[in-house]
Amino acid sequence: MLNTPLFTNFLKLSEPLTFIFLGVLISCFFVMKVLEQKKISFSIRMFVGLVLGISLGFLIQVVAQFPDTTTIKSSPWIQEIITWYGLFGSAFVAFIQMLVFPIIIISLIQVILTLKSDLNISSLVKRTLFWLMFTTGIATLIGILLSIFTNLGSNMIVSQTTRTSRDVVDLVQVFLNLIPRNPIKAMNDNNVIAIVIFSSLVGSSARIMRSKEKYKRVLDLFADLIDALYRIVMSMAMTIVKFMPYGVIALMSRTLISNGTTAIQQAFLFIILIYVACLLMMFVYAIILIFHGLNPITFFKKSGPALLMAFSSRSSVGSLPVTISTLENELGVNTGTANFVSSLGSTMGMNGCAGYFPGMVAVMIAIMTGAPIDASFIFMVLIIAMLGSLGIAGIPGSATMAASIMLAGIGMSEHFHLLAIVLAIDPLIDMARTMSNVNGAMISAVCIDKELGTLDIEKYNN
Repeated sequence: MLNTPLFTNFLKLSEPLTFIFLGVLISCFFVMKVLEQKKISFSIRMFVGLVLGISLGFLIQVVAQFPDTTTIKSSPWIQEIITWYGLFGSAFVAFIQMLVFPIIIISLIQVILTLKSDLNISSLVKRTLFWLMFTTGIATLIGILLSIFTNLGSNMIVSQTTRTSRDVVDLVQVFLNLIPRNPIKAMNDNNVIAIVIFSSLVGSSARIMRSKEKYKRVLDLFADLIDALYRIVMSMAMTIVKFMPYGVIALMSRTLISNGTTAIQQAFLFIILIYVACLLMMFVYAIILIFHGLNPITFFKKSGPALLMAFSSRSSVGSLPVTISTLENELGVNTGTANFVSSLGSTMGMNGCAGYFPGMVAVMIAIMTGAPIDASFIFMVLIIAMLGSLGIAGIPGSATMAASIMLAGIGMSEHFHLLAIVLAIDPLIDMARTMSNVNGAMISAVCIDKELGTLDIEKYNN
């Protein structure tokens, strides 16, 4: 009966081993549910999911006697398991991709509308945008160069992927393509930068109209609507992120089944490169402080608690109170600057999650799919990373959103599933990324306050 087309071609449930390993996967989900009910921390659950995914994938490899690529493609039960495991993993990925444009549009408009008018806004905003974007650009470039230098992704086996090349366009056409002629079409075409520009114009126009008395009541309602939508979208994002441990099990085991132990070896290289990028960014921060006449050793000593909080919590927003307190009480930053820059820095210009991480992802996927990595590719990755960071929320799992935005921006969103190994090791790399996020925001706040002449140098040096 199981050999009929209904089971072999449609249900993909024709082999006894398929039922057995589907049962094992469901058992792993049950373990994760029990851990969640016992209020085990998200980080620990992610690590457990990683271990279960690796173990399950390795077990299937053992049962299949470590098959090569040809054997994997010709084995009915392995293909059925890959299909069903892909359902659970791909469902999580699809939900992540679903939120890309809502997050960009709503969060960007919300950030612009909520800028406090009592601050010296013109100079403060310009400097904040410059330093957050500037450090994000440097971080992205570091991620790109590290990935190219180490040929990240070259050892990964790409299954069922067509190698494609991008059409080369001139610089003028690149800038023209950024103009959102049709916002709906831009979303359909995954034109992320066009959506960022459109959202910025909406937010800026609404802010200007809100300052006029005859439009204030209507625009206040609009601001309340945007705030409500922002909270809803963030709630949706957090809800989806909670399922990441489940998705990791399916994605990790499916990756091991499809690619073997090579994927794990590549994952370790990715981890190493993330921490190398984190250390290199600290060196960059030190240079920036020196150019501002400030002692970098003093900064890193005093910012230690805030950086440790960011490292352990893996949340830029969750670290915000400690970040602001450290800037004001330890580093002598003006209260307005500390609150404004660190708050804005928790949702945009995140050097780790929106900087070197998506830069590495872009190069890795390009290498895995055989896409050319030329000057125009690097330039586009830099632009997408800096502008795309405007719509990234500072919550655990936000780097997954950044990676999705990056791949959509460079026209490789269909290859998002190749990030399974990266998603599986997320807890290991997210600690370094979050620390870079907070570190970059604090550096920006100190430098901006120094440029504005409001930094308490005596308190900074004491």
